[in-house]
Amino acid sequence: MKFLLENNLAKIAKWLRFLGQDVKVLNGPITLEALLRNRDRAFITTSRRWERTLKNLGMTYLVVPRECWEAQLCMVLRSFRIKPDLRLNRCAYCGGDLRPVNKEDFKERIPPKAYDTAYDFTYCERCDALFWKGLHYERMVNMLREALERCGSG
Repeated sequence: MKFLLENNLAKIAKWLRFLGQDVKVLNGPITLEALLRNRDRAFITTSRRWERTLKNLGMTYLVVPRECWEAQLCMVLRSFRIKPDLRLNRCAYCGGDLRPVNKEDFKERIPPKAYDTAYDFTYCERCDALFWKGLHYERMVNMLREALERCGSG
């Protein structure tokens, strides 16, 4: 599934990308033109203001609460039947596809400790971001597990 999120849902966008989803974030206000350009995406918003328009356009959409990113994420996962598996195959920043790379090719960009201990290096050609699994990976796994437990999905 492909998603379109309003810009105040950037944290959810990042987590959906961690889970391997194709996510585009609207920069700026929601407009009819932006919705029309993205009719093939499920729109996630915190506002009911556009509900009638979304129905008339035949767009799939979900209204999530304004607060609590954990509740927002759980609603999206339940509504769209997304498995909460960290795939880490999309760039957290731009949503581009990540490709595995050899860490030696990026040595100058990697902090020495990470170079020595991290693994599974990936690169986004779209925005030039470099990622790897290190100490933060276990924190991400725990954060996701705890979020799902708090909203009854764990």
